[in-house]
Amino acid sequence: MADEDAIVLNFGDSLLRKSDFDLLTEPNWINDKIIAFCFEFFEREQFNHSADRIALLNPSVAELMRFASVEDLAVLLEPLHLPSKQYVFVPINDNPDPAKVGGSHWSLMVYVRSKQEFQHYDALKGSNQAVAKKFVDKLQPFVQAPRGKLKYVEMDCPQQQNSYDCGIYVIAMTEHLIKEFCECFSVPITEVVNHNIVQQKRKHIECLIQELAVADPNSDTHHLFSS
Repeated sequence: MADEDAIVLNFGDSLLRKSDFDLLTEPNWINDKIIAFCFEFFEREQFNHSADRIALLNPSVAELMRFASVEDLAVLLEPLHLPSKQYVFVPINDNPDPAKVGGSHWSLMVYVRSKQEFQHYDALKGSNQAVAKKFVDKLQPFVQAPRGKLKYVEMDCPQQQNSYDCGIYVIAMTEHLIKEFCECFSVPITEVVNHNIVQQKRKHIECLIQELAVADPNSDTHHLFSS
């Protein structure tokens, strides 16, 4: 790998390169690696007080779930202990071809055990509905949800104002919903997550990656941000 695409941050299971980091600059559409990093940071750091209640699926795992066999999924998902989780967050992508990296839209699925609901939050309402409904059938047995009582709900949520912010909306909505579910945060999502907040979230993620890179004593790339 050329130096111009150097590793920027190695955090847990997340490895970010400069090409990933650069996607945080508008008007870029962020990739699965940025979402995976934010989900891992939420689970390991920001919301570690609720790690026994929440599961945030890596986008690559979610993509495999759409196309893999039940047998393969059992091996993949068993370490995540999904039947013990109260809330399971899944980034949904509309990529139609598992052999290619692609897709044009991200949305968020959340399984809420107390309500036996799969809640779908789509910042471009209706765009990922068909994909999300199919995903429910794949995830249902692995969260051990009773099929007869299960509900799929399209949720009212903030709507993006451009074609490229869907992934940032997924991150911002996930953060808000964990606060709502686990920290008794009572302000509606439509009042908290909006276009301005999403633009700020891009900058916040940039700063977070920079801070972690500079603070990592084992990193040989912190010099990229230390000047």
